[in-house]
Amino acid sequence: MSDIESELRKLVSSYGYQLVNDTLQTMMKSEYAYLSKIFQVQAIQSTPATAQLPTAPVKKEKKVKKVKAVQPQVEQEAVNTLVLEEEIKEVLVSNPNPAYRDPKEIKEFQKAEEEKKRKENEEAGIELSQILTKENLKQWIEVEGHTYAWVAREKAGCKESQIAATAQMMGIRSRITKKKALIMSGR
Repeated sequence: MSDIESELRKLVSSYGYQLVNDTLQTMMKSEYAYLSKIFQVQAIQSTPATAQLPTAPVKKEKKVKKVKAVQPQVEQEAVNTLVLEEEIKEVLVSNPNPAYRDPKEIKEFQKAEEEKKRKENEEAGIELSQILTKENLKQWIEVEGHTYAWVAREKAGCKESQIAATAQMMGIRSRITKKKALIMSGR
């Protein structure tokens, strides 16, 4: 048993759970009120610096919290904190390559890249059967860990479903397919 745990057990045995909990809650509220004042001043001082940044699309996220009225002063400070959070939550969105894209965009990109690669292969005189060999698929999918979509887009220039069917026919499975199989089997 740790030191803090033994100290807490002594407090609880002496004063009871309710009194220890009430005292702890009161202490946390007063410390929260104090820290809110400090960080509110710092956040307000840092707010003008964001106004000087180049203009970009701004996404506002409003956060609404329900505050239980225990002390009028704590409630007022909580409201001030909420107003401050609204000001801070203005986020500048300037990333040209977001991590999450629209599924339609992804499908269009995939289709365009497949078509581009297909044309390149046709111009070079390379047939699909020359690309989709067992050795190539095993190297790209199992060894390098690429997806069927990647092979379709970067190497073959055909639909992803065709790559998946060809690989399955040759007994080659991607890591994703293997993980799905493990999950489905319950292991």
